[in-house]
Amino acid sequence: MKNFIDKTIKPFLVIAGLGTCGAGLLAFSPQFSVEKMFKLPFAGDYTIFFQHWGFMVLLVGIFMIISAFKVGWRTPILIYSAIEKVFFVYLYLFNINHSFSAGFQGGAIMDSIIVVYLLLYFWKGDR
Repeated sequence: MKNFIDKTIKPFLVIAGLGTCGAGLLAFSPQFSVEKMFKLPFAGDYTIFFQHWGFMVLLVGIFMIISAFKVGWRTPILIYSAIEKVFFVYLYLFNINHSFSAGFQGGAIMDSIIVVYLLLYFWKGDR
């Protein structure tokens, strides 16, 4: 397992970081993102919230990409990322029976995969 993680960590973090950055579109095009990515009706009253959340998730993705190359930054960034992603998956699963959750399924699947990989990364243990 250690060998697998060692060989795949950089490309994984770049790809996972780019996927995470996708939510950053909310910061710059909230109406398009809410309606097309999340399949929800856009409520203009929440524009600032959407933009703020999108920008925070964009930063998580950017820092994941940076951590692929700056090993010294990796542990705190990946701990934060894992916590954020576990909470998102929890929220999705807690709300799965509501129609509004459908637009979040892709993100929940992606975040679940990232969390499993990060658990394996921390489990291998040479930080």
